[in-house]
Amino acid sequence: MKYEKQNIFFISDFHIGHKNVIKFDGRPFDNVDEMHVELLKRWNDIITDNDIVYYLGDLAFCRDETTKWFIYSLKGKINYILGNHDRMKDIVKFGRFDNIHEYGTEIFIKDDDNKGARGSDGYQQIIMTHYPILSWNRAHYGSWHLHGHCHGSLMKYNQDYYKRKVMDVGCNVINYTPISYQEVKNIMNKKSISVVDNHGDEEK
Repeated sequence: MKYEKQNIFFISDFHIGHKNVIKFDGRPFDNVDEMHVELLKRWNDIITDNDIVYYLGDLAFCRDETTKWFIYSLKGKINYILGNHDRMKDIVKFGRFDNIHEYGTEIFIKDDDNKGARGSDGYQQIIMTHYPILSWNRAHYGSWHLHGHCHGSLMKYNQDYYKRKVMDVGCNVINYTPISYQEVKNIMNKKSISVVDNHGDEEK
């Protein structure tokens, strides 16, 4: 998918209805009801109906009216990548999401800063999955990898991994607020392109 505008946002791992995630993540909420209200507020404070959001999995621990109320209260056009706590039939049944990807997807966002980058054609390539991956498409050209699932825990134990152009967009990592393309870009610009396979050598 190619986008000519940069009104793209990213987030994952809300875990609606999951009481224990408040404790596990150290989330600043007294209970799930407070968490739901605050997640909804932080989303709608910055997302408009014309914005595009990529949600990278693990929506809810309940399949009830609370989840339906929550997702239909969210603004924006939402593209969904399934997480380990999601089932395709449940996510499809909600009828809320513009696109649903079972394993991941990649997008290209028009960015004039990339005009001189080899192989970019003036677009920033972003590879998204629920789980972190070690080697992703065109990493040696500066593509980005965004993931969820880890709730920030991998950042503590594999700091070298996050020196590369990769980012955990779990909600507890990004202040429970969708992060914009420009915000991600600012972070990625401080990271290096490093290659863990032979792709950097084979094109010399």
